[in-house]
Amino acid sequence: MKSAYGLKIPEPDPELTRVGPGTPCGELMRRYWQPVCLSADLADLPKTVRILGEDLIAFRNGQGRVGLLFFRCSHRGTSLEFGRVEERGLRCCYHGWLYDVEGNVIEMPLEPAANPFLKQIQHPAYPVREFGGLVFAYMGPLDKIPEFPIYDVWRNEGGALKARLGPRVGGLVNCNWLQAEENLMDALHTFWLHTLHSGAQFPSRAYGIDPEEVKYEETGMGMRFILVRRLENGKWWELIWEMLMPLNVHLVYTDEPRTERVRAVTYCMPVDDTHQLGASIRWLPDDGRDQTLGREQLAPGGRKNSSYEYTQRHPDDKEAVEGQGPIALHGLEHLVTSDRGVIMFRRMLRTAIEAVRSGRDPKGILRDPIKAAHIATSAGSVVRD
Repeated sequence: MKSAYGLKIPEPDPELTRVGPGTPCGELMRRYWQPVCLSADLADLPKTVRILGEDLIAFRNGQGRVGLLFFRCSHRGTSLEFGRVEERGLRCCYHGWLYDVEGNVIEMPLEPAANPFLKQIQHPAYPVREFGGLVFAYMGPLDKIPEFPIYDVWRNEGGALKARLGPRVGGLVNCNWLQAEENLMDALHTFWLHTLHSGAQFPSRAYGIDPEEVKYEETGMGMRFILVRRLENGKWWELIWEMLMPLNVHLVYTDEPRTERVRAVTYCMPVDDTHQLGASIRWLPDDGRDQTLGREQLAPGGRKNSSYEYTQRHPDDKEAVEGQGPIALHGLEHLVTSDRGVIMFRRMLRTAIEAVRSGRDPKGILRDPIKAAHIATSAGSVVRD
């Protein structure tokens, strides 16, 4: 027996887990466009947003333009969440200062007409972009804004794009972004946790077939894994999940093995060091069939029994990943051969962090607008002889 007496608990890895301003990983995250809220959330009231440890206010002015401002008024510091949305911007409730979508102070109604402060004060703000029902922000240096990436899965004929924001399908919220993201590059947990341990949490018995092979590959934009199974009918089934740096995952759930391209881009949203959410833009065909319905019905959000005893007997991603603690302690881990995806992802992150430190673009940043307008992806499900 190895006694737990005197066990020293290590600190979290600050380089990979901290996302606030000025932290190594926080600086990396701020080089990419980040989803911050749903377009539909911005009506006639401002919306509070917390992302990468920063508190912000999103709003849509009367002309339809979106702004994302630091949440405290530049005058006396009251929260702009209580402001009033107007034709030209957002007006603070306290003394009426009016901000446009770029943070310019365009009115100070309690000041004299010849007011020199209007040209001297500019409120902190971030550039935004709307696409597919989500609002994205770029939170890094303005001279390093990359092209906005548009993926081929959104470029299908017909159908419609549908946005979602909230807890991920697996239900996890109260944990660090990294353990949530690398969970999706841990291929074999899908076989053990979601099938053998907890019972079927994916929509087909085929997910419980012992994999013949797992391949992990680094790509130009990120990494992917290919999970190979031999089906009962003798055919081969390849399930391909893909991660594009640093927070985008392309994954497919099928009710039965079939050849099918992925239809969605799913984002991890680091709220702060100990909380994260998920966002996605999904292409839905004209027939309305959604690839995720089977998994969602079996995941925490679809549970009919949410008792603690049930979760002990049938844990899902929420229990497994949040069970690692608010921030997983890498110093307590013993990584083995089945953790190749986790090891690869962390190595890629450290390389990307070093690129930012050195003044270079990290993996996944595109400067060519033509390439950024149609990014090829490979995730999906393939059945072959």
